[in-house]
Amino acid sequence: MNIKYIKKKMILGGKIGIGSSMAIFLAHLFALQNPMGAGTITLLTLLTTKKGTIKLTIQRLVTFVVTVLLCVLIYPLLQSDFLAFGIVIFLMVLVTEFTNTQSTLSVNALITMHFFTTTSYDLAFIYNEFCILVLGIVIAIVLNMFNDYRAMTVDLVSKVREMDTEMLKILAEVVEYMESQKTNTQIWKELSIVEEQLQQCLIDSIEFQENTFSDHPQYFIDYFNMRIRQFHIIHNLHYEIRKIRTMPVQAKVIKEFLQVCCMMVFEHEMPHTQMKILAEIFEVMKDEPMPKTREEFESRALLYHILMDLEDVLKAKEQFISNLDPEALKMYRSSSTKHVIPIEEASTKAVF
Repeated sequence: MNIKYIKKKMILGGKIGIGSSMAIFLAHLFALQNPMGAGTITLLTLLTTKKGTIKLTIQRLVTFVVTVLLCVLIYPLLQSDFLAFGIVIFLMVLVTEFTNTQSTLSVNALITMHFFTTTSYDLAFIYNEFCILVLGIVIAIVLNMFNDYRAMTVDLVSKVREMDTEMLKILAEVVEYMESQKTNTQIWKELSIVEEQLQQCLIDSIEFQENTFSDHPQYFIDYFNMRIRQFHIIHNLHYEIRKIRTMPVQAKVIKEFLQVCCMMVFEHEMPHTQMKILAEIFEVMKDEPMPKTREEFESRALLYHILMDLEDVLKAKEQFISNLDPEALKMYRSSSTKHVIPIEEASTKAVF
């Protein structure tokens, strides 16, 4: 199992353990009733991200008022506490569902249970429940502020480099096949692994965004979305290239395009030159003599489709860069290479 993953879970477990214990201790210290409830609220709140905690806090405070009103109005009117409890929970589920605040239901149910176990509905008891709620939330907010954002940023930048390397390996397989037409039997397994890695990178970047108030956390999300889009195109390209039974002469041009124009590119550059060369290749192919055999016709058609796939790959990066604001673009360029990459070293640098 990944050491970083284990470390992350250990830190979360430590926060929950320490936070819950602290909440219960303080609740006892302030002589609050139902002190265990404060620990439970801290636990449930710490399971969210930093931004999620702030949003959840507001929702819990609002729904707390609704919960108290329902309990105070319904419990005294019914002889059966069980029936009253069921009705309150039913109404709370409806409220949270219609207001899209389902994440508050667990804490509201806990407060409802506290009302269920007491016969007092006075202001002192309501104040006690409010203090438990606030105490649990405040401790969770404080502990959620402690995150190693620098390490998270370094990790995401490292994953950017790692995924660049994997993308180049996938493209290198295309070039290799066009040269020798030798099939890598492990390619589909390798592609599946890369797709899983990209999806995990996207999940990590979303979590980073939710755990920081930085102005540009969206950069990583957009970057990995761009790479995922490119990956799906290149994945499909692998299927198409293997349908070609005999490589036509025009395949050499595409192979050279991949080697020279794609693998020898600065990471931060807009792919204007590559798009221009690709347009020229399209024009040259239009002027080529008509294919003489059915097999040549099918191969040429597949090659033309592959060129369109490569155009989509370049457009994905072009759109990504054009949508970056100046600060995000600066961040993007700060991690890029500053020199042309020899083909034999391309597997360690970014592509497209």
